[in-house]
Amino acid sequence: MSLRPARRSRRRLVHSGPRAPGRSMRWQSLGRISRRESRPDTLRSPVRDGRGTLSVIITVTLNPAIDETVELDHFVEGDTNRVASIRRDIGGKGINVARVLKELGYEPLAMGFAPGDLGRMIEDTLRDENIGVDFTFLDGVTRTNITILDRSKHRHTVLSAAGPFASPDDIEEMIGNIRRRLRPDTWLVLAGSLPPPCTGEVYGRLVLEAERAGALTALDADGVVVRQVLDTGARPTVIKVNQHELGRVHGDPVSTEDEVFEAAEAMRHLGVAAVVVTRGILGSVALTPDADYRISAPDVEVVSAVGAGDAFLAAMLLGLRRAEGWEQSLRHGAAASVACCLMPGSAECRVHDVKRLSDEVVVKLIARHAPVG
Repeated sequence: MSLRPARRSRRRLVHSGPRAPGRSMRWQSLGRISRRESRPDTLRSPVRDGRGTLSVIITVTLNPAIDETVELDHFVEGDTNRVASIRRDIGGKGINVARVLKELGYEPLAMGFAPGDLGRMIEDTLRDENIGVDFTFLDGVTRTNITILDRSKHRHTVLSAAGPFASPDDIEEMIGNIRRRLRPDTWLVLAGSLPPPCTGEVYGRLVLEAERAGALTALDADGVVVRQVLDTGARPTVIKVNQHELGRVHGDPVSTEDEVFEAAEAMRHLGVAAVVVTRGILGSVALTPDADYRISAPDVEVVSAVGAGDAFLAAMLLGLRRAEGWEQSLRHGAAASVACCLMPGSAECRVHDVKRLSDEVVVKLIARHAPVG
C-alpha cells in the first residue's frame, strides 16, 4: 500500500462540557471498584444494519503508527542480523479494526488523532481503501512501531514508540468531533495506546459520552489503561483484552483458565456487560450476557500474528452489529484472528479465509453463570 503525501487541513476547535465525575479506585483489588449496571438487553439485541440508518461502527485511534515489520531467518540478540524483508503498513489498533471491517464488507468510520504529514498520509491511505475518515490533526510526527519477526522461532518482538504530545485543546477537539458522530446503537471502538500525556481518563470520557448518546462501546487496551477507564466510573459495553493484559487489570498474573474466568468475572461484576479474553494458542474465553464460552481455533502456519487481536474484535463486533448472536459472533472473531495470521504485515486478512476458517472454529458453552435478564 502506498503512503503518499496528503493535503493539509485543520479542524476547528470544539470545547466539550465539564468532565463527568469519576470514582477513585483502590489498586489492590479490582473488586473494590464500585459496580455500575450494564445494559445486557441492549447488547443481546443489536439493531440490524439497513439503508439510511445512522448507526455505524466508529473506530477511535488516538495513537496511530506506521508499522514496520522486519523479517529475519534467525534473530540473534547482540549481533549483526541480515534482514530478509521489510514491510511498512499504516497501523494503530483502531485503524486495524476499521480495515478488517472493510475487508469483511462493512463500512466503518475511522476517527481519532492524525499527527503531522504522516497522519495525513494515513488518512489518505484509508480514503483510497474507501474507508470513511474524520480525524483530528495534531502537530508532531506519527510514531513508527518496529516488529522483528524471527522466522526460525515463529516469534515476533514489538518495539512500540510513545507518539507525539496531545494538548488539552487537541483532546477537547477530538472528543467534540466524536460526540457529534454518536447516535443510539452506534458502536464506538476505543482501541490501542494513548499519546502523552493522556491516560485512560480520555477513554473513560468517551465511554460516558457514548452512554449519554445511547451508543455501545468496546474497549481494547493495555491493562493499566483499562483500570484507569474503570476508575473514571465508566463501564464499556465490551472489554476485550489478551491474557497478559487481563493480569495487569486484575493486579496479578493469570495463567490457568480458572484464573482467567475469575479475573474476567470481577469486571463483569462491576457492570461490564461482556468480557472477551484472547489466550493465543490456548484459544479464547468470553463472558457475555447470554452465557460463558470457550473458543478454540484451528492451528495454522503463522506468517504474522500482528493485529490478530484487532481482527478478532472487528469480526466479533460485525457479528453483533448484524444481530448474529454471541456464539456466531465469537466464531467469526476467532476465524478472523486466525486468518490474519496467514497474511504478512499488520492486521490483514481475506474474507474467504475467514469464511472457510469459521467452519473449523469450535465454540463451547460453559455453564459458569446464569444468563443476565
